[in-house]
Amino acid sequence: MEKDKGALELLFSMEGIFLLAILAFRLGFIRELHLQLSPDEAYYWDWSRHLAWGYYSKPPMVAWLIALSTRFLGISEYAVRVPAVLCGMAFLVLFYLFVYRLFGKLPARWALFAAALIPIFTVFGLLMTIDPPLLLFWAGALYAGWKAAEENRWFYWGLLGVFCGLGLLTKQTMLAFGFFYGLWLLVFRKELLRGFGPWLALGLAFLIWAPNLYWIATHHWVTLHHTEHHFKEEGLSLFGPVRFLGEQAGVLSPLLLILFIWVSWQILRRKDWRSEPRLTYLWVLSAWPYLAVLPLSLFRKVNANWPMPFFVAGLALTAGVIFSLRGRGAKWLRLLYVAGVGMALVGTALLYQLPRFPQKFPPSLAGLLFRFYGWKELARVVDSHRRPGEALVTDHRYLASELAFYLPDHPQVYQIPVSPPRTQYHLWGIPRNLCGKPVLWVMKDAHRPPDPRAVPVLRESIPLPGKRKRDFSLWRGFFIMKLCSLSG
Repeated sequence: MEKDKGALELLFSMEGIFLLAILAFRLGFIRELHLQLSPDEAYYWDWSRHLAWGYYSKPPMVAWLIALSTRFLGISEYAVRVPAVLCGMAFLVLFYLFVYRLFGKLPARWALFAAALIPIFTVFGLLMTIDPPLLLFWAGALYAGWKAAEENRWFYWGLLGVFCGLGLLTKQTMLAFGFFYGLWLLVFRKELLRGFGPWLALGLAFLIWAPNLYWIATHHWVTLHHTEHHFKEEGLSLFGPVRFLGEQAGVLSPLLLILFIWVSWQILRRKDWRSEPRLTYLWVLSAWPYLAVLPLSLFRKVNANWPMPFFVAGLALTAGVIFSLRGRGAKWLRLLYVAGVGMALVGTALLYQLPRFPQKFPPSLAGLLFRFYGWKELARVVDSHRRPGEALVTDHRYLASELAFYLPDHPQVYQIPVSPPRTQYHLWGIPRNLCGKPVLWVMKDAHRPPDPRAVPVLRESIPLPGKRKRDFSLWRGFFIMKLCSLSG
């Protein structure tokens, strides 16, 4: 282990220059590309206009960060995504310092190169969802958690609690960090649990999270009910784990994933490796969570980003072991790691080119971008048919959020209320003063609005990449009293 790297030392180093180049490139990329917001990004932007301690499906951090950025930079795609770039860069810095602390310069350098080039980490260094700040706070908790266990100082226990609390204000997945960190203490560092430090961290984390918990409790636990559906069975699929690992190989790097599995297996079978605290720390916070997620893939599809935070420790573990080994075979393992970074670089390079030249890619790949296209065109059509004083009401949150962002006056767009609520728009409801007022209904496909007197205005399709299309219809009518009562 080496002493911590100072900020100035990092800045004036090869790694610092690399990080500054990545920062400049990512900021320039999102500035010049003008890629339309995905529905989730637009949804979170709409949240940022109604700041609160919680929202229907997620804690408030993503909305707070977007609100801060758009207050200073104005409302634009660039302003919405700047926090993702900054969070992504802060994640890389903390991750590098963490690996440097555990293993030294060479492993930290190659861990940094991999983290900056792995496709899924790149995506969440460009698009503003809940994952960029989660990666930042997760890396901070990893660093603080190790320092706290290593030095057993109140400062680091407190810092661990702060990072975990901020992570809990970002995504409920942060609970998994606390669970597996606690397991590591219980199995490998039980003596620390007899001290005050871990309980200070736990108390601080829940103190920071408490306002969001209060919001959830006073809104009928909607966030927890929404989270439950992620764990509902969809039927047994024996190929689920194969599909899960295949997707992980695609979004990470096949060789890096294979090396991670190999290192994890070596720790399992070699007692001398399990006696090394650095290895067990990273092993418990990476391999164990992956083993917990794997059975879930038998019963439902596991989204590629769900286990993404666990690979932060996994990548640190892989680089730390591979570049610390000596003796026969070490050279070949390093070559495999470098080749894995090369594969990640190729994947990320293609990722950067895909939104710039979708027509040059196969339709199956170009079709992955369909969520980022067609919203400006939809807004232009809707704007051309709006009348003064008409409210806009839709039947889908995607339409509501994208229209709110891309219409010139950024109006509040409403979603047809249902009970129980299924989106944040349902929680906000419909203002009473709109009941009985004129409405321009914007419906997905050819769906008919709930107003029986609604008159069709048009039905149209917008072409999207990958030979896809977005169908919608416009209707003119009134907001009926029955829906007013549903809105509460």
